Amino acid sequence: MQLAKNPVTKTLNEKLKYKNFNNIKPLLSDQNRLNDFQFNLGDLNVDITRQSLDKEIKDDLVKLAKKSNVKEKIQAMASGSKINTSENKSVDHLNLRKVERFTTGEWAKLLDFSNNILTSKKFEYIVNVGIGGSDLGPMMVNQALKDFHVGPNIFFVSNIDPANMSDILEECNPLKTLFIITSKSFDTLETLENAKVAKKWLLQANKSINDSMVAITSSIDKAIKWGFNDENIFYLSKNIGGRYSLWSSVAMPIILSIGENNFKDFLNGARIMDEHFINEDVENNIPIILALLRIWNRNFLNRNSHCIIPYSSRLAKLPSWAQQLEMESNGKGVDIEGKELIMAASPLIWGEVGTSAQHSFFQFLHQGLEIIPLDILLPLQSSNKQMTKEKTKKHNYLITNALAQADSLAKGSADLINKNKNFPGGRPSTIISWEKNTPFSIGKLIALYENITIASGFIWNINSFDQWGVELGKKLALKIETDKDDDELTPASKLLLKQYGY
Repeated sequence: MQLAKNPVTKTLNEKLKYKNFNNIKPLLSDQNRLNDFQFNLGDLNVDITRQSLDKEIKDDLVKLAKKSNVKEKIQAMASGSKINTSENKSVDHLNLRKVERFTTGEWAKLLDFSNNILTSKKFEYIVNVGIGGSDLGPMMVNQALKDFHVGPNIFFVSNIDPANMSDILEECNPLKTLFIITSKSFDTLETLENAKVAKKWLLQANKSINDSMVAITSSIDKAIKWGFNDENIFYLSKNIGGRYSLWSSVAMPIILSIGENNFKDFLNGARIMDEHFINEDVENNIPIILALLRIWNRNFLNRNSHCIIPYSSRLAKLPSWAQQLEMESNGKGVDIEGKELIMAASPLIWGEVGTSAQHSFFQFLHQGLEIIPLDILLPLQSSNKQMTKEKTKKHNYLITNALAQADSLAKGSADLINKNKNFPGGRPSTIISWEKNTPFSIGKLIALYENITIASGFIWNINSFDQWGVELGKKLALKIETDKDDDELTPASKLLLKQYGY
């Protein structure tokens, strides 16, 4: 059932006729709000007290989720049902968060290889070559857990722009560099073109690809045809979508960065969130509650974008990763039955690190005519191993900045004399806080965002696990490579190709 046809949707729209949530200041003084609008899972605290809703609406949203059969759909996913209906596949990434999977042959192979790299110190540089989920996820995690780094220097290449690869190769020694080539299909244009550059660079230094390259793919035959030996190929399940793949063999650069034990802690954090997601009632289920807030803001209050502000430089890549996660998963125009959506799915996801964001687009958030909901991500302690009194003071400053922004966005400030200094308030935010960045806490945080996305898709009644829009672009790019006069190209595109001698 689509959101528009959910009977609770009508109820919510009727209540909006006499409820005004552009002014949320009166709601903030309600002491009961602290009990009803805060949720905890271990050290993870989720505070939605500054969101544009009251207890009555929150209860109705819970009814909306129940009427959507969201818990039943979560159970179906967890049990291995083929919920990716357009591709007739199950969704297997939840199983990857179980540490016991390391007993399987494929994972034993991956761990043996990774541990050998770490202990032998054969390589000083790792270059991960991928794009989309094969790049954003591992890169984001490696930066988030930089304080736990134990392995070689790791670089990430995704852009087909020659400058991207060239700049990285200048930092590396071909005799001490391992390339990880990740492509599920092993025909991703950008990845294979960059792989060719890496191969040529190694051959010029008299290094064979099987000495210094490994492949991660679902298409074993294609990788072998490209030149890889079987022992240098690590399998990626076809039932793992790219944006959910950082728990799979795609995690090799993560393991090579933080080591096996830290990686297992990372998995355990995600597993704890999954168990909560699968087992907890809707009323207290953190991913479902946050999914309902996205839907409330997007579909009922007509707030079409959603901003993520991590107050941690280690999480600088998380907004980009979350952008792919949500918009590739839920940027759909039809439901699981192929019927056009009546109410849109997915907000536009964007964001930047605080406090830098305060000095760029927060002016827009405070006084612009559009109201944009925020997630404020806040580790309460620094994970930096060399903390000093001065560094602690600066981290405390981050916390006070984050709280001050959240409160001022919600409350606003009136200036009756100078309207340029008038802040309307009513700008909603969710504060997600935890003790500090560790493999366990970051695993929990990432699984939280994945599960928010999935729960949202279930309530919208869409397939959050295919990406045909991405596949269309890939398909046309390959056609252009082989036929510059392809009829699918517009005259303007053909002219531009001709002008540049392509």
